[in-house]
Amino acid sequence: MANHSLDGSGKKMGPAAAKEGPRERLEQFTTPSGIPLKAVYTEEDLDGAGGSRSLGLPGQPPFTRGIYPNMYRGKLWTIRQFSGFGTPEETNRRFKLEHELGQTGFSIAFDAVTESGLDPDDPRVQGDVGMGGVPVSSLQDMETMFDGLPIDRVSTAVVATPWTACALSAMYFAVAEKRGVPLDKLDGTTQNDLLLFTGCCKLMDIIPPGNMLRLCVDVVEWCAKNTPRWHPVSFASYNYRENAITAPQELGLLFANAIAYIDEELGRGRLKIDDFAPTLSFHLAAHNDILEEVAKFRAARRMWYRLITERYHAGDPRSALFRFHVQTSGSTHTYQQPLNNVVRIAYQTLAAALGGAQSIHACSYDEALCLPTDQSILLSIRTQQIAQLESGVASVADPLGGSYYVESLTNEVEKRSWEYLDTVEKEGGLVATLESGWVHREFQKAMMDHETKLATGKTPVVGVNVHTMEKEPYDVPLFRPNPNAAEHQRARLERLKANRDNSEVASALEEVRERTVRGDNVMPAVMRAVKAYASLGEVQAVWKKLYPLWRMPIGI
Repeated sequence: MANHSLDGSGKKMGPAAAKEGPRERLEQFTTPSGIPLKAVYTEEDLDGAGGSRSLGLPGQPPFTRGIYPNMYRGKLWTIRQFSGFGTPEETNRRFKLEHELGQTGFSIAFDAVTESGLDPDDPRVQGDVGMGGVPVSSLQDMETMFDGLPIDRVSTAVVATPWTACALSAMYFAVAEKRGVPLDKLDGTTQNDLLLFTGCCKLMDIIPPGNMLRLCVDVVEWCAKNTPRWHPVSFASYNYRENAITAPQELGLLFANAIAYIDEELGRGRLKIDDFAPTLSFHLAAHNDILEEVAKFRAARRMWYRLITERYHAGDPRSALFRFHVQTSGSTHTYQQPLNNVVRIAYQTLAAALGGAQSIHACSYDEALCLPTDQSILLSIRTQQIAQLESGVASVADPLGGSYYVESLTNEVEKRSWEYLDTVEKEGGLVATLESGWVHREFQKAMMDHETKLATGKTPVVGVNVHTMEKEPYDVPLFRPNPNAAEHQRARLERLKANRDNSEVASALEEVRERTVRGDNVMPAVMRAVKAYASLGEVQAVWKKLYPLWRMPIGI
């Protein structure tokens, strides 16, 4: 009888076919980051960078397996949806709805006007007020947005640009003080990421990155002394990754950014590393390849431990804990067959949970079409709650730990991330790469490569270049923004300026200017200014007069 074997389909193969091995769908399998993949991984694959010696246990250095011994068995991750639109009153109602549905953390999405440090009465921005986020131009708007919300029990992410982080953080702190919440008990985060808003988002009327870094670190320094439970920066590689870079590039840039802040603070000689490192936090992306993303999160924890202990010699164990938020990837959403995004979001949420995130934002399936509707917000929150309570991923710390493939991939992602960080540092570090346009060119190359792979089908996207349909199969409701938001906010600001103590505002703004010129920390003066109801635009105008304006070096 002839010698036959079975291929993967169960069909008999002849001797020649058996010798060649089973057929495979692709000539080469890789992760989205281009890491070549073998068909099977074994214990021998753990001998690479780090190896099994770097594994350890959850809650123990180098924290590959998580920063807490029992992870979600002790406390589930925070459900923190990114929200804001129309007016502060409308955003307040949305926050209350989300809280009633089970959201356990707030996150403010400011509109582009606020992100640029402009007021709604600026004639250049009338079409943008309240369109992609909530406009906040004074302490009054912040008070309105959080009216009736339990900020003493629920943490808030003030997703402010590095340009506006001082003033918008001060407004939230002032709200807390007026509500009787001690600042040393206040819990939350300021975005305050330099690379995000100088490399990924184009803002109007901002100052150069080197000057802006000074303001960013003023927030870090002030918070370390006054709000020890507050995270004064959340390094947001989520947004870098949305520009189509790879997972190792994401981590390389993330840590280059953190290094810039740490070196700026240590160079001042006012604080030691353990005085502020425990307050630093991170915000990463979750993309479609579940296991590569899990490996990335695990590698990030190990890299931070090495960086903070070996380069900066931190002694406080809290300094080495890599605390991070994850947002599912908006760039993976498609407007074609938009309900397919529900599945993508669920898988990405799973990756974040398996990777050990401290808080998660599951995007809404309709974000390729519009701002989230109440229906899609509900589904996003329920997606996380199902993952927490029904999937089983929260029952075991690091459930994928020890997987030959996951451990090997974690090692490879870490190795490539260190190499990319080394490349960034050879280019001069974060500020130099922003000012020269190097990092912008990296993003442009990545986006062009991504588009080419989509066009050629090398990157398959269901509903876009594979499994397409002539007629759209899903009918989804669309969110319509408030067309009167700009008029409402202009009138509100006009009334505010007419009724406040304008002499106190002028005096406080002068103190901001004086502190800036002297090189003092500006936050005490900014706190005084916002409490006097100085507008965001008025605070930012002080620095526009002291520093030159900067344009993003796109195309250089």
